[in-house]
This record gives sequence, C-alpha cells and structure tokens, in this order.
Amino acid sequence: MLQTNDISTLGAEIKSLINNDRASALKRKMFDGVRYYDSQHDILKTRMFFFDSNGQLREEEYRANTKISHGFFTELVDQKVQYLLSNPVEFTTENLELQDYLEQYIDDDFQLMLQELVEGASQKSYEYAFWNVDETGKVKFRAADALKTIPIYDENLAIDQMIYYYDDQITIKNEVKNVVRAQFWTKEQVFYFVCVDEGEMELDESIKVNPAFHQLAKDEEGTYYGKGYGQVPFIKLANNKREKTDLEPIKDLIDDYDLMACSLSNNLIDFDHPIYIVRGFEGDNLDSLVTNLKTKKTVGVGEDGGVDVQTVDIPVEARKTKLAIDKEGIYKFGMGFDSSQTGDGNITNIVIKSRYSLLDLKCNKTEVRLRAVIKQMLDLIVQNINELNGKAFDSSVIEVTITRSVMANETDNATVAKTEADTKQVLINNVMTAAPRLDDRTVLELLAEILEVDPDEVEKALGEQAYKSDFNQMTEVDDDGTEPISTGNRESAGEGGQED
Repeated sequence: MLQTNDISTLGAEIKSLINNDRASALKRKMFDGVRYYDSQHDILKTRMFFFDSNGQLREEEYRANTKISHGFFTELVDQKVQYLLSNPVEFTTENLELQDYLEQYIDDDFQLMLQELVEGASQKSYEYAFWNVDETGKVKFRAADALKTIPIYDENLAIDQMIYYYDDQITIKNEVKNVVRAQFWTKEQVFYFVCVDEGEMELDESIKVNPAFHQLAKDEEGTYYGKGYGQVPFIKLANNKREKTDLEPIKDLIDDYDLMACSLSNNLIDFDHPIYIVRGFEGDNLDSLVTNLKTKKTVGVGEDGGVDVQTVDIPVEARKTKLAIDKEGIYKFGMGFDSSQTGDGNITNIVIKSRYSLLDLKCNKTEVRLRAVIKQMLDLIVQNINELNGKAFDSSVIEVTITRSVMANETDNATVAKTEADTKQVLINNVMTAAPRLDDRTVLELLAEILEVDPDEVEKALGEQAYKSDFNQMTEVDDDGTEPISTGNRESAGEGGQED
C-alpha cells in the first residue's frame, strides 16, 4: 500500500508503477485484445526478405505482400455482448415506491455502461465500473478502461487503492509537450498528479483542490469541505476465473487464417501470368525480350532456339481446405455462432438452439459474474436512495432479469403453438364429456389446470358476477311511491296471495 504522508515519494512511486505497468505482460495481453478487436492483426506487420547474390539479407519490395485482417474476434465479442445484453436488463420490485426511484437511475446510459463492461472484459480480461456522486447527489456509473488502471490490494486481496493514468498533451510557451496524468484513489481522497516530458511526477497545480475528498462542497465563505465514500469507487468485472481474454484461445488460429488467405492472394498476384523459357535467344537484353512479348507477341531466337511457356499450379484447393479448418476452429474454440453455416436448409428451432449452444455456455459464465457486479451497483443505488429520501429500502427485493436475444423459426413457433392449442381443446372436450358425472369443484379444477389459471380466483370471480346480476335486476315503485319492489318479488306475490 502506498503512503500519502510524503507527496514527493508518493509521486516517484506512482511514476515507477506506471512505467512497470506499461511494460507488463498483462498489459501486452490486454493491448493485443484491443488491437484484434480493432482489426489490427499481426499480419499487418508482415515483411518479406531474400538473400541477394552477395548473400546479404534484403527486404523484398517487388513481390506481392497482401495484408488483410479477418475480423473474427470483433464478431465473436459483439456476438457475446449483443446476445447477452441487446435486450435491456430489467430491474423490478413489488415495492412500487422503490420501483419509481429505480427508474431514475436505470436509464439508457446505465444499459450502455453494462455493454461496455462486458465488451471491455472480453477484450482485456477484466474491466472496471467507476462510480461517483454527481452534483445532484445521485450515484452515477461509467466504464473505466482497464488498460489505464493499476489496482493496489490489501492483505485480504480487496482493492484498497487505485491508480488511473492516461497520456495527454499540453502547450507551454507555444511548445507541445507530452504529459502523463494520474489519479491516485484511496478510500477517502483522490490525488491528481502530472508528469511533463519524463520529468518528476508532481501534484497537478491546475486542480484547485488537490488532494480532494471524493465528495466536495463549498460553504458560504468559500471554504471547501467534503467526505469520502469509504471505499475505492471501482468495481471489477472479470471475464473469467483466470482472467483470460476471449482472444487467447483463438489468436493462433486467426493468425494462421490471415496467413493462409493472404498467401493465396499473393500467389494469385505473383503467378497470374505464364513464365517464358527462351532457348537460344538472340537479342540485346532481357528487357527487349519482355517488351517484344508484350507488344509484338513475337521474339527472335537462334537456329536451335525456341520458346516454352510454363504455368504454375497454385494449390488453391489445399489452401481452401486449410482456411475452412481454421474457420471451424475459430468458432469452436471461440465459442461463437457461425452464421455462414447452411446445413441441409431445414433450420428448425432445435437446429438454431444447437448452433447457439457454445455461445450459451460462454454467456452463462459471463452472466454469473455480471450479476455479482450488478448486485454491488444496486447496493450503492439503494443506499443512495435511502440517504437522499430518508428511506430504508433493501436491495435484496429487486429482481434482475437478463433476457437473451435468440433467433427463431416463426413457422416452427406457429406450428408448436397450434399443436398446444389443439391439445388443450382435446383435454377440455374430455373434461366436459365427463362433467355430468363429476361435481362442480372437480370440473373447475380440471379446467383451470388445463388453462393454467387459479381455480380459487375463477370461483371468486363467478361468485361476484352472480351477485352483481341479482343486484342489477329491474325494480318497480309501488303505487304510493314509497317502497320499491323487484319484478321478481311482484311475480311471487301474485302467485301466493293478494296485492294490497
């Protein structure tokens, strides 16, 4: 843990940690994931060399050197994010008052932040959600780039401090200088540092209050005061238990696919014309030979000379087979959905589900970790609601629903729905056939089970309906205008006795 009592020593330690972090194997791995997501593959750095007549190694400048990045990793990450989060995450509770408060926090920006978290963790093995309290007093969340973070843990392996740094440029006396800005977060305060042109890491004098509490306010006399959150405001979403990127299992396969595809392109470019073998050539030089072949289509040769035309057979089928094997491996070990699969054309819902099975497995692992992060966010949100409104809500009553987006065969769905409806109709007919030999309650329970309704609720509704029917019967007023008598009562009186 870094000590804050000596600012100069603290600045030197932060600068050293940043320099070591930039060169770490972990950050190189993260950077690879970001590069490949942006289609900046290793194939783009490919160079070709040859040995000249003097045995010197030289770079080839005239042969074809096609460089194409095939964006499999981009597709696989986007598949994962959109399959899991294309439908907004729903937060519901039976407490209507708490639900109203939640809707003030769970907006489009919150949903976007969740997508950025999963996307970043897939590329970089983990990503952070940063939270703070804005000027209105509400807690807000946004994604923090893990490439720019250095977590410092306590003895319990919990994040005790955090360094967030980034590169910037400033202009000093019309001269542009490169600077590194760093934020050092503790559980109560944040320190802002700046390093200009590899100089010393010092407190940033452009920040008015530095160091500052997490929440700052100013009284009527202009004096700043504040308080800390009591914790470092970063929440970590790990991609998996071992914190590996989604690129690592498939990087070699993607590199091989790029190489095979680009080599095929190079072959087609370099050998798209025949090779002429000239025997007994009589002329000034080879340049004139080539010119004559291109223009006059003729060439002069000696008495025993001749021209043989040779073509090169490019192993197209072998390369296509290798590309297909690599592609299958990329989707299999990348646990994704290959949309180019056609099969036999019979795309039922069972076939669709089987093709999504690997993607489902990958998203299952991510969803468990995402729910844990969301739980921490909800704890902060509910705590913030309670503080601002004097409430005592509990975040455990909030239900989180993540609905995955799956394609479906609508014809297949319609067929299944029709089959279910027909089955229910047959069961209802059977119950009604047996109804004369059963009591009313048994018939009601059997029908309610088929229709998936509560028999007690149905019986209650039927009772209320009968009561309202009696209540709404027509009434007539007696001749003296004093006592209403229902029509039913008048008929009964007529049968059993005399009218008054």
